[in-house]
Amino acid sequence: MRKEFMEGSEILVACEKVSSEAEVTGVKRQYNSLDYSPLRSTPGTGTRNGWGLRMIRSGKLGVSGEWGMIEPFRLVDKAIGSCRYGSKALFSFPADSPEAENPIPGDMHSITHDSVQEYLTDLQRKIRDIHPLAALSARIQWGQDSFAILNSRGFSGFYSKTTTSSSFSVTLPGKTGLIQSGYSLNTTDSLPVTSDVLDMLSLHIHSGEHSTHTNAGKRNVVLSPGAFSILLQAIRTGTSGKLLAEGSSPLADMEGKQVLSKLLTIRDLPRLSTGAASAPFDSEGIATRDKILFEDGTFNCFLHDLRTAAECNTESTGSSGRNLGEHSKPVCTNLSVDPSITGSVDTLPETGSGILVTNILSAGGGNATSGSFTLDCGRVYFFRRGEIQGYNDGCILTGNVYDALLQVNAVGNRQYRIGSDLLPFVSLDNISVR
Repeated sequence: MRKEFMEGSEILVACEKVSSEAEVTGVKRQYNSLDYSPLRSTPGTGTRNGWGLRMIRSGKLGVSGEWGMIEPFRLVDKAIGSCRYGSKALFSFPADSPEAENPIPGDMHSITHDSVQEYLTDLQRKIRDIHPLAALSARIQWGQDSFAILNSRGFSGFYSKTTTSSSFSVTLPGKTGLIQSGYSLNTTDSLPVTSDVLDMLSLHIHSGEHSTHTNAGKRNVVLSPGAFSILLQAIRTGTSGKLLAEGSSPLADMEGKQVLSKLLTIRDLPRLSTGAASAPFDSEGIATRDKILFEDGTFNCFLHDLRTAAECNTESTGSSGRNLGEHSKPVCTNLSVDPSITGSVDTLPETGSGILVTNILSAGGGNATSGSFTLDCGRVYFFRRGEIQGYNDGCILTGNVYDALLQVNAVGNRQYRIGSDLLPFVSLDNISVR
């Protein structure tokens, strides 16, 4: 038996007399980090361990979880309490263990605190080549995550992966005050490509002239990959089998029908080799597989875990996700939107004239379930004949995600990593702006 399973086996033994089925999930994180600012850099290192428990007792499902030192019987007591008010258990845990998996590939050997410091110092220098007064703040964390699952039906599975999590923020003075740009991404690769970071921080356009152009009305709007990712939160929610089971999904009865623009193909890729959210099996032990959620705008499938699959009379898609001590729910992993084969990177030439949105300050007032959105974009940039003409401060986009994504008229020819997703620029017709 793997040493990673030993503590989990003790938890299962503690469950034997009080539950009909039980499952334990273990997480071990070993990480290094560097916090960087114009004043100083702070290195860090650490390890974090935790176990989660799910059990079926009296036909109901209960959960518990803890980080740090685990006392099996305390974890079991918490799960028993959760079962008292838990949902009805409509499924059994899997009994077939997955084939042995090699670690998800990654390149961590070349990353050290010194190499990260050198990387960020070089990035700061390139940023100041663009804006001499710009100040970079960043946090980069890298290391290895290991996951173990075993249950009372004989299932056991284990995998590990290396990850790098990077967050960048740049502050620079503008004519009307300070301007801030941010960019975050997660990957199993090494450090982010510097040119990609500079592209996503959009520093090259911050020196434009203030415009008196009015915002209000229906406009053509180009979204950067970072802004596009906010809009796609409704897609993550809408494709969940949880909403379908609850009777509240806007995509109910829409499988096989045109929902989005024919220019959009959206994939969920849990097997992506460089994806920080990749895994050989989900949080219930069901094997993952890559899925096309929307193909040329046509809706293909919902995502299911064991519970929603049982409620909807179908099979799990290997899409279960959960934090320790929480119930499972269907989740997207590495979301990918196919780039165009032809055209430009940022879609400005194809769009002609309109508004470029590089950042979303807040997304308050929307509803991810229905798809309605209200996005505060802060500073936006006006362009004509594909060229930036100036900027304006204060811009609100409103509408419905599904209506907006039906109006996509151009998709960029390159993907950028946003969080764990791979997204291009997109151009939308007739978006309400105020």
